Amino acid sequence: MQTETLPPARKPASGRFALRHQALLVFTMIICSGMSMFLFVIRMVKTGGTVYASLNFNLMLAWIPAVFALIAYNAYRKGSCLGAVIALGCAAVWLLFFPNAPYLITDIVHLRPREEMPYWFDQILYMAFAFTGCYLGMVSLILMQALVRRSLGWIVSWIFALGALVAGGFGIYIGRFLRFNSWDLLMNPKPLLKEILDWFRHPRSNSDAFIFALTFSVFFAAIYFVVVAILNLRRAESHEGG
Repeated sequence: MQTETLPPARKPASGRFALRHQALLVFTMIICSGMSMFLFVIRMVKTGGTVYASLNFNLMLAWIPAVFALIAYNAYRKGSCLGAVIALGCAAVWLLFFPNAPYLITDIVHLRPREEMPYWFDQILYMAFAFTGCYLGMVSLILMQALVRRSLGWIVSWIFALGALVAGGFGIYIGRFLRFNSWDLLMNPKPLLKEILDWFRHPRSNSDAFIFALTFSVFFAAIYFVVVAILNLRRAESHEGG
């Protein structure tokens, strides 16, 4: 009687993202950032000016939540008490700087036709920075949601993700219109907290803050759902392929 030989079992990856997958992820983030900065360099060389230089600074800030999300994810994977403490601290920093990633989308308010450069080039320049900021924010949120899902479950992870998106919407409003920075919450928290408290004391007179935050949250959430759906589709295909 001939026995059927079963294929050898595949060794499971260490965590949701194996280290090689994380390396590829970081590589794509570097590529997107490099492309954006390269377009800026082209503009600077051609015009001899530094118009839109703030995009590079905002891009640097957008990297902060992605870096701390990666640190938190890998620290938590170690399963030690120290790793959990490091992950919790990194999660706090991540939440503080998370709005800086999608904030790049709102930099389009500065875009206008200029004589020294074709308008289409500046549009591509802004779209490149906006896309990179959005991508960095998506990666960081996916990592943090995965961390919460592994510790507290699927339902809590989605509550966390949606809450982070809403908080991010308010954070972007604070930065874009009130001109506060993420570090002001640590360095000079009193004016910022006073402003936020005033929102809830007088919601009607501050309705713009709530409308903007919720609108942007819905917009960013729609993008996030698309990304998660694509990831789930890819995962399902890999499982079906054996």
